[in-house]
Amino acid sequence: MQSLYSTNVVIIFLSVAWLVLCFVMWRLHRFRCSTPATNGTVLITYASQTGNAQAIANRCAQALDLSESSHVIALNSLTFEHLDSIEKILFVVSTYGNGEAPDNGALFIKKFSKMFAKHNAKQTSADNNNTYHENKVLSHLSYSIIALGDSSYPEFCAFGYQVNQTMLKAGANSLGNVITVDNYEEQITKLADITPDWINIDHEVTLNPEIKSLQYWQLNERVVLNPDCNDEKLLQLNFTSIGPCPHWQAGDLIDIQPQNPVEVVEQWLLENQFNGDTWLTYQGHQQTLTSWLLTRELPKVCLYTQDELVSKLPYLHKRSYSIASITQSGQLELIVRLFESADTKKFGLASGYLSHYCQIGDVVEGQIRNVSAYHNIDHSKSIILIGAGSGLAGLKAQIAERTFFDNHSVVNNKTGPSWLIFGERNDDPQLPLNQQLANLQASSLTKLSCAYSQKNAQETQVDKYVQDIVLREQVTVKQWVADGASIYVCGSLSGMGEGVQQTLIDILGQSSLEKLQQQQRYIRDVY
Repeated sequence: MQSLYSTNVVIIFLSVAWLVLCFVMWRLHRFRCSTPATNGTVLITYASQTGNAQAIANRCAQALDLSESSHVIALNSLTFEHLDSIEKILFVVSTYGNGEAPDNGALFIKKFSKMFAKHNAKQTSADNNNTYHENKVLSHLSYSIIALGDSSYPEFCAFGYQVNQTMLKAGANSLGNVITVDNYEEQITKLADITPDWINIDHEVTLNPEIKSLQYWQLNERVVLNPDCNDEKLLQLNFTSIGPCPHWQAGDLIDIQPQNPVEVVEQWLLENQFNGDTWLTYQGHQQTLTSWLLTRELPKVCLYTQDELVSKLPYLHKRSYSIASITQSGQLELIVRLFESADTKKFGLASGYLSHYCQIGDVVEGQIRNVSAYHNIDHSKSIILIGAGSGLAGLKAQIAERTFFDNHSVVNNKTGPSWLIFGERNDDPQLPLNQQLANLQASSLTKLSCAYSQKNAQETQVDKYVQDIVLREQVTVKQWVADGASIYVCGSLSGMGEGVQQTLIDILGQSSLEKLQQQQRYIRDVY
């Protein structure tokens, strides 16, 4: 009996010890998750709409031998506790739209300005003479800023400068001027040229050394989705990979290298008295001068000799497109709006190349770009997909990925409901675009709502814009969001993107929408 009693005591003791150990390990895990995970000195934070700034941040972490998972965070996730526990921070931030912050950095200025204002108020009230004290809350912290932008816009790198002013007002120590990067190219821009001196990087290291070779795609099919439209036609293009097909996810982009029309290059050569049939070798490749200049900017006044042209003339800027398919489909699908200038009657450079000048069978250079900010993490939850025009590309990819997940899940998990809110111009059911929407509704969607801008809303009872649908269906939108739905917006920033954003603020509230952003449940692939 005594032996049985002793055995029970031992069992109870071991059980209690085990529970205590589990509790301690759980507390330690919570502590590690809530404590800034740094090496005690350096943190890197990024604000990136299309993945460029995030790629630079990760590359800088590698150069500093830091863990990307613990030392690189989105700017929206940055807290005062992070800043209070480190000695040095690198900001890598893009400017988006009209001088705006990317979505994953948009909360920084507002959040930290309020925080520093409260700190100032405490200092002032504590001062016996009631005089203003300059905020030195971050006097222990040094920082550098890499700002990405496009100098063709008036607010070049504006957000980078806003971050700089915020840090200076908080008393942080700048380690140099804001480093501005204008329309960088990840395959040719050297990391050492755009990083502060305290990051020791080999000058031969490019921004993304993981890219081993260029990717090429053959155009197999091109379909006009809205043949009734006289201007700004919408075209679907299907490509197959030349060589092994790279992997991508719904939300990723492809950077297309556009080309000048052949007749434009030939006219430029004639005006500058160069022979386009001359064969030139550059970086180990040989082709005619005409072929080299297809991808180069052609200045009105040329100051170079014929032999200098290929090395001196910069490449045409690449254009990013949302991918409309998933890797498993075996093809790359794009949806492109063909723009034509009302004044010059000329097509847009990239859209004209893809939609007009490029012929079936031609090969296009295009690099897949991973954009983790656009990835929908949990397919088991509901999703509201909102877009218009060429924005259908990003929405179709999300739908395709959810359908693939639904059909191939090994654990019998099913995707949540999908609601597509889409806007175009004409509701003619015979148009290829509307036939695609009908097919999606029949095969993959829980709910489809369409707006048509060329219809008279009063006569036809049809919404003209997608934000009209969001407003009219606000009760359902609120319910879906309350049930855990994500919102994914794809298409033009001006008009559609801004209109949807304001409507969501009106019906959900600013703070609720910001919370969805932080949870990566409000995702905008807008351009």
